[in-house]
Amino acid sequence: MLALWSAGQQAGPRSPALQNALLVAIGFLLGVIATSSFGRSSSCRDDDGMLHWWQGVPPPVPHLPPRLPVNASCATVLQSCTPPSVPAHPSLASYKKLPRTPAAAVESAALLREFEAAPWLLPCRTPSLPYSGVHEFDKLLRMRAQPAGGYDKAAVLLLFSAEWAVMAQNSIYSLVKHGGVRNYIAVTWTATDLAACADLNLPCANASGMLRRPIDKDKPTASDFVVMSWIKPAVLQRALEQGYVVMLADIDIAYTVKLLWESYMTFIEQAEADGAWLQEKPAPNTGHFVALPTQASLAFACAWNAEAPDMSGDKLSLTDQRALPRLEWKHFMRCDTVCRCLRTSWNLTQLERRDNVALFRTYLPGHYVYSPNWCTVGSPLWMPRIDPCDWHVLYLHPICIGDPSVKQRALQAAGFWFMDNEEVCRPQPGAASKVPACRPLQWRDKSAEAAHYSCPSYGPGLVHGGEPAGLQAVRSGVTAYSEKAAAELFGLDVYATLFC
Repeated sequence: MLALWSAGQQAGPRSPALQNALLVAIGFLLGVIATSSFGRSSSCRDDDGMLHWWQGVPPPVPHLPPRLPVNASCATVLQSCTPPSVPAHPSLASYKKLPRTPAAAVESAALLREFEAAPWLLPCRTPSLPYSGVHEFDKLLRMRAQPAGGYDKAAVLLLFSAEWAVMAQNSIYSLVKHGGVRNYIAVTWTATDLAACADLNLPCANASGMLRRPIDKDKPTASDFVVMSWIKPAVLQRALEQGYVVMLADIDIAYTVKLLWESYMTFIEQAEADGAWLQEKPAPNTGHFVALPTQASLAFACAWNAEAPDMSGDKLSLTDQRALPRLEWKHFMRCDTVCRCLRTSWNLTQLERRDNVALFRTYLPGHYVYSPNWCTVGSPLWMPRIDPCDWHVLYLHPICIGDPSVKQRALQAAGFWFMDNEEVCRPQPGAASKVPACRPLQWRDKSAEAAHYSCPSYGPGLVHGGEPAGLQAVRSGVTAYSEKAAAELFGLDVYATLFC
């Protein structure tokens, strides 16, 4: 970089404006390198020591997967860079081959794999599924977890409710078929929900023991919904304590054809953050987020879970999400650009707070550039048709709508509804819960998923177009100047603040 500056000086006299611009560019690049290099170790164990610039040893550079051009990642996602046709699986022809007897075994491993995105179409409570009958949270988590990013175990925790079963099927179908996710479990907290979940052949965890007070009612009260909301920080803390990467998701979400785990992990790793959240004000939206098993994430989860109010009253109002503003700055911080994330991480390290304050990179809702307001829309009549090929649209979450039927109409209007619940959606034989099991809409309407499989290329969501040169330099192991030298020579404090 100094050679670049010298070359510019030797090339002859230049205008002050041009020289200042060159200095700013170099200062910004060095600022990013310095900020990242002075960050914390990639490990969060208590016995790990920091390697600082003054020790004369280049700081460790976390190992990250190589970044591929957007078209080069198609082979990873869909085995081809040409726009594919809509995958037939699960197919109607295979469905007709399935036995109809309740609890009948499906001997074909190929058939079981084919219906991973719609296990509710298999015989009710089929014993052939490896997780059949397993409902203990920790055991099911161990059984279902898979590697993600540089971590050896990760899981998606879906909050399942019998009342929202059809919505859950739309979400799980797209999560598995479009998002490529297999390591999910459905978290339940009442006997009614667990029975419906099991009838749908989902991997169901009984988390009722993590509720602040028992709930098992057909008609939950407003206070019961507050109690339910606090299951999120409880299961998050439980999974992080065991070293899992956790993706926690509501079931009123539909996904695009982008590898979900790869998208999130790349997005987080680029910024050396502890996780990623959907941006919302005054606090992040808790409907979909990822947290890495770092010391900072666990400290945040413990603090969040401890904010749960006394559940003995009947007029509860403090939900899990409404408690987050109390924790911001003290237990977590948000950043919305790589520059801000790296700089915030470095500042926390200097204050010796990096392992106590979680850093979450945020992203805007997928509907943000399409919708006339922040809240998706308040009515399906205002829902725009959203392009599922847009790299920013990882999923669609119709927030600010409470009624599941209204949410469904909003998803239909946007092109994100995949269940044929208006024609063929009825309980499977032997389903004591009478929970409806829906067929894919594309069996009847071939255009139902066509837009999702008509993209010019397929790559990860949230991240796009590779990395800036500054980040590439950091990842190549370039040793940065000291903070003092960077501040004096290149105005790090001024320019980094300006550009971040």
